[in-house]
Amino acid sequence: MATNSVLNQGLAPQFVSAETIRTLTPVLQPITAIAVTDMGSYLSRIGSTIHTRLAAPFTANTYDPAVGFVAQAATATDIAVTLTNLTYVDVGFTDQEQNSISLESLKRVFLNPLVSAVSKTLFDSILNSAVSSTYSTAAYSGAKSAFNRASVANISTSLTKANILYDERAALMSPDAFGQLIQDPTVAQYLSYGDTSIIKENGSEGYLGKLHGIKIYEANTFPTSGTAFTEGLNGIVGSKEGWVIATRVTNAPTTGGGVQEIIVEPMSQFSLAFRQYYLWNEGRMHLNMSFINGQATGNPAAAQRIAFTS
Repeated sequence: MATNSVLNQGLAPQFVSAETIRTLTPVLQPITAIAVTDMGSYLSRIGSTIHTRLAAPFTANTYDPAVGFVAQAATATDIAVTLTNLTYVDVGFTDQEQNSISLESLKRVFLNPLVSAVSKTLFDSILNSAVSSTYSTAAYSGAKSAFNRASVANISTSLTKANILYDERAALMSPDAFGQLIQDPTVAQYLSYGDTSIIKENGSEGYLGKLHGIKIYEANTFPTSGTAFTEGLNGIVGSKEGWVIATRVTNAPTTGGGVQEIIVEPMSQFSLAFRQYYLWNEGRMHLNMSFINGQATGNPAAAQRIAFTS
């Protein structure tokens, strides 16, 4: 008798929900670091528009006793995000599989594809839009072989000149850019890595750490075709106001049986509609998770591109 059988938990929605949240949390960290996210468990449908506002910056003035304090108007830019994509993962388990599936198998056949679908959908919407016609500033443009710690230092300088706040700086890099940076021995020394296992561990999690004040993440979802690919996109860097992402969940079905629960990742409020239903004609118990999302350009001045020319 398998002691780690998922059936010991009864394939209960609460159990699957807990494992889903545990699996998704690290994946969502870079998304919330590089984009304004309007995620929630509100019910919506494809084609709906979500409105998010980006506050305009204030300026500091010198006090003049003859004039007194002069108030500035609190203004904000409306960013409309249309929900255009429905992303889902649906897996059916036979009666026999339900009786024997382990937690590891559940992760392999259901949770891992779910995580892949979530990260690909959300990252794709950002990276495919990171083109020079919208985001004109290239923080780095040059050969892959020349991309190193000094390049990141120059990127930091570029962000400072663009008045991007220090505590909001983050970069999302391709495996090529991320791997090239890790190979720089000064990076290992700078981050005080003690041995190669630490580098490997951090690399597998997709987070290098902070380098010159920039949080550096890796993503394996950079475009392989289209304008961003042609322009050599291998990274984006800046504050989170460069892009806006909105996600919602769909309504529960009113017919057909089964149950639906909303799973909410507490840090980002990213939500999934989790459905569990049995199809008698198939003899399978289905687990289905889905969400709808959209993306829009935020403040183009708050984001810059990393491009490899060779």
